[in-house]
Amino acid sequence: MADKPKADRRGPKATGGDNSSLPALIGRSVIVVLTNLVFLNGVVRHEWNAVPLVLMFILESLAVLFTDSIKLLFDKGGKNTQGVFVIECVFILFFGFFASIVFGPYDSLRSAVGDRFRLQGALITGELRLSLAALVFMRLVRLGHDLADSGAFGGRVRRKLQLDGGGRFVLLFFAVMLAPLIARSGPNPAGGLVVLVILKTLGEIFAVWSVRILGVGPKSAAGKEKRRL
Repeated sequence: MADKPKADRRGPKATGGDNSSLPALIGRSVIVVLTNLVFLNGVVRHEWNAVPLVLMFILESLAVLFTDSIKLLFDKGGKNTQGVFVIECVFILFFGFFASIVFGPYDSLRSAVGDRFRLQGALITGELRLSLAALVFMRLVRLGHDLADSGAFGGRVRRKLQLDGGGRFVLLFFAVMLAPLIARSGPNPAGGLVVLVILKTLGEIFAVWSVRILGVGPKSAAGKEKRRL
């Protein structure tokens, strides 16, 4: 008589990295949408052009680096995770600085340094102040959600803790490169920026659901185990 297969107690790492339930995935998707409503509100209600939108993309990426640094305190990945974080910092900080010059309010690096980046500072402390506060708050909510899912506060581990900066760099690159192009061409630049924010939102939602969409979650792993038996 064949032995019954033992229950898999290896955790999310062994079963595809995500044991999240459907309500948990929906909850993370709602948080993604609420976060990106900050950008949509800025473009629609405050009539942001490419300059403040690109600056907010950069500031969000810096907020992601901050939350990733907190995740390192709870992560058990050791030097590998730390190495990934260092790479994230290098790419995001370098590209963020590059984008703030090329797609910012200044015509050259010399003029930006000569003005001590006061135009960006005025935007952050003025027009973007409330939007930035809302954005930081939502990123902290997402951080708390991720830590809770990883079992950092106790309870069942539903999902392995992951750094967000890697995917953030790809998103930042395309968003920053497309925003000025859309704003300077086309019959409806504001509408183009709205579409860009919507595409960014859909990309982040796909990242949330990718485990289920690609079929590499716990159910897929269980199916493979049954076929082997």
